[in-house]
This record gives sequence, C-alpha cells and structure tokens, in this order.
Amino acid sequence: MSSNSSQNTRQLLPLYLACYALWIGLSALGVWLIFAVRSVLVGLAFALRFNPWVLRAIDNFGVVTLGLIWLMGILLLEYSLRQGVVKNRLWGRATRVFVAEAVALGLCYGLRLFLT
Repeated sequence: MSSNSSQNTRQLLPLYLACYALWIGLSALGVWLIFAVRSVLVGLAFALRFNPWVLRAIDNFGVVTLGLIWLMGILLLEYSLRQGVVKNRLWGRATRVFVAEAVALGLCYGLRLFLT
C-alpha cells in the first residue's frame, strides 16, 4: 500500500510544481494588468478633463482597489489551480486564466492607443 502512495506522490509532484510555477507567472501577469488598467484610468480621467484633485483620487483609490482585487484573484487562482491538479484539469484552467489576462491587457493597450 505504501509503494502505491509513493508512486502517486511521485506522479503528482511535478504537477504541483507546475501548478505553483503557473500561479507565480499568472500572478505576475496580473500585476502587469494592474499597471495597465491604472494607466487607462488616469488617461481616461485626463481625457475627461477632471480637476487635478479628482485625477489624483482616481489614481490612488484605483491602485488600492485594483490591488485588493488582484489579491483576491491570486488566492482564488491558487485554489483553482490546486484543484485542477486533483481533478486533472490544471492546463485547461491555467490556459483560461492566461487568455482572460491577455485579452484584458489587449483591451487596456487598445484603450490607451485610443485615448492618446
């Protein structure tokens, strides 16, 4: 019985290592997304000619709000990827998150080009 669990552990270890490597990579991509969204928010506020106090408030509260959303997102992402290892769906879940982040980054950069 112990050799069976040892073999199972040896099979799952690379998947868990991949899970946490993907988690770190996708979390870093999320930080990049925070800065892209912040840039769009500031550009939009500037384009709408908000007064400097409002512009600064949008920038400061936007960073805090986006940071909290990112924190909740990485916690949910870690849980989802860990469950993906157990249910043998790690790569599909990681791909969906990557595509969602890539589309959001594309929209942000598209909006930035539109605003300038």
